[in-house]
Amino acid sequence: MFGIDLAVSIMDGPDLSEQRRKELALAWLMAVAIGTMLYTGESDSDIRVEAAKDLIREFRHVYPETREI
Repeated sequence: MFGIDLAVSIMDGPDLSEQRRKELALAWLMAVAIGTMLYTGESDSDIRVEAAKDLIREFRHVYPETREI
């Protein structure tokens, strides 16, 4: 099991707040996006750009106060 998947599965419980669930989803997405950016070839720049966009969108969703930045 990948490290972030293990951490999220351990921390994912019924008593978590909605904000905490969003943060865990963001952490998982960050791991996936970073892996995509690191392990795709030079010809796959569209995939890397889309992964980065998804990451930024989700970050702004989880932390709305960053929309002004």
